[in-house]
Amino acid sequence: MDLKKIIEYQKKDAELIKLERQLNANENKKIFTQMVGVVKDAQNKSSALEKQAGDLIASYEQLKKTYQDNVVYANKINGKDLETSSVADLETLEEIAQTVSNNLAILEKKLLNQAEKVNAILVDFDQTKKRYNTAKEKYAKHKQMFETESQNLQPEIDAKSKEVKKLEEGLDQTILAKYKQRRQDNIFPVFVPCIEKACGGCRMELPYASLQTLKNNGVLECEHCRRIIYSQD
Repeated sequence: MDLKKIIEYQKKDAELIKLERQLNANENKKIFTQMVGVVKDAQNKSSALEKQAGDLIASYEQLKKTYQDNVVYANKINGKDLETSSVADLETLEEIAQTVSNNLAILEKKLLNQAEKVNAILVDFDQTKKRYNTAKEKYAKHKQMFETESQNLQPEIDAKSKEVKKLEEGLDQTILAKYKQRRQDNIFPVFVPCIEKACGGCRMELPYASLQTLKNNGVLECEHCRRIIYSQD
């Protein structure tokens, strides 16, 4: 393995990573990415409020039916001549009147409760709508700012990517595959020197047997951090 080539490749790749991290750490990008979550939350909240509104409508229809049933009971009383009614009829009418009165009292409480729920949903919906609109505006604003800023950095990233890609042509493909896998796993740098009998990445001291393997092969995979250690001798 040509260590000089892989180290040079890693050096260029480190420059590329620095540029990529600079772009990803952009404050405007962070903000518009956060706004995506806020917009989604607002949409989910709106859907939940719509379901609650649907449930209230169904409940209102049930209360409306209860009201109509009580109207039927009340009409029974209105059509009676109380002066000619028997005692038994009067007792029946009184019972009906009491039932209607009780039902109307219950109905009034339920309607008041429904009104409170409707008001709460309207307030919640209004707040959700405001959050949605604010987040949408903020998203558009900061996304535009990020795109403007990234236009200055992207050409440099593209140029550096070409340099890195060009260096790949002269590398052992098996080593390159291992390198890329570790890079993807956020292990960087991948190749590190042996420093005072320890891994140059995680600083774990290497046992004697590992040092002998490193001496014989020139490279050694760290059992602790998975970096590839090379000898500086």
